[in-house]
Amino acid sequence: MALTGSAYGQLLRLPGVPRMAASALVLGIAGTMAPVSFVLFAHRATGSFATASLVLAASTAGGLLAAPWRGRLIDRIGPSAAILRLALPAAATDVAFILTGHAKAEPPLLIAVAFVAGAVIAPSTAAVRSVWSELLAGSELRQAGYAVIGMLQEVAFIAGPLVAGALIALGSTTAAVAASAALTLLGGLAFATSPAARARAAQGPQPRGRLATTPGMLTVLLSAAGFGIAFGALDVAFPAHARAEGTTAAAGALLAALAAGIGVGSFLTGLRPPSGAAGRRYPPLCGLAALGLLPLLTLPGLAGTAALAALAGLCIGPATTTQIAILDEVAPPERPAEAFAWLAILYGAGSAAGAALAGQLIEASGPRAAIVAAAAATVAGWVTTTARAKTLSAPRVPP
Repeated sequence: MALTGSAYGQLLRLPGVPRMAASALVLGIAGTMAPVSFVLFAHRATGSFATASLVLAASTAGGLLAAPWRGRLIDRIGPSAAILRLALPAAATDVAFILTGHAKAEPPLLIAVAFVAGAVIAPSTAAVRSVWSELLAGSELRQAGYAVIGMLQEVAFIAGPLVAGALIALGSTTAAVAASAALTLLGGLAFATSPAARARAAQGPQPRGRLATTPGMLTVLLSAAGFGIAFGALDVAFPAHARAEGTTAAAGALLAALAAGIGVGSFLTGLRPPSGAAGRRYPPLCGLAALGLLPLLTLPGLAGTAALAALAGLCIGPATTTQIAILDEVAPPERPAEAFAWLAILYGAGSAAGAALAGQLIEASGPRAAIVAAAAATVAGWVTTTARAKTLSAPRVPP
């Protein structure tokens, strides 16, 4: 039976869901504030954008390298305990970062503190997704729940940089870093003390070593890397195109149009219950995402590019929403949070690689070459999921 827009109303009436959604949004905004805040704070402290970029790279590297450990911590002791255990150290390292910058310490020390701050950040994304999945297990509202996660993420991508920019304009870079830390702490505590998070049982001690990746999970992670490369390339291609059109300020509007399109695509996906297993739906939706990026190759004027970016996002939204559902189905059942952490790692690593590749392609051939790379990455994701489609419905047995 089709669920109309009331699916979201039913979802928000479930016990614990409004608090989960609110805390996820606060945590998402805090996370998307951090890059802008860290870069501009480091530049103000050192007077060098080269050093500021290393600070951001160190923070990102710390977050990515420690993500599996943080995810495993959630599975071992439970999401509530894991967030509470890391919330105060995360806030303390942000304070240390501010104090180090104001003390005019040598750049290597500031970079090292940024690395530690990234490594100990509370594992909010993996925790929220794992609790959300368990909260809606077996419910016909499960698809709507995954769509809400996607929409909240896109709202955070738009709102976070805007909030950081406003705080910097009205206050200072220090205020922006401090606000990001405060929101992370408050959002994390609100989530950790929620009944839904506290109700999720700990899995107990886990086997040592790397995650026992199932074949289906490997397929999802490979496609996630493709999406990450595409997003990283577009993060560079859109500003370059805006500059070529004579107004760098329009870069934010192009990225916002893409995020808004993904949010709308996620919303529309959640209006109906899933028609079959996520593993069967995922490969065609990856193909739709790849198809949606192709019109961007025409690179019309800024208004036309914004419209095509929104269209691309509209086509990508269903795939990224279903991606969460399929990972929930194919990941090792005893280590769901660690699986979501690996999803974030592949996105982050792919985004970094896509941005680096796009910069080189733009220097050599212009923005269109970077968009070709983004489209090619999504096509590769579609080919991978299609070729490995059987793994998405296979039993969750490690290879």
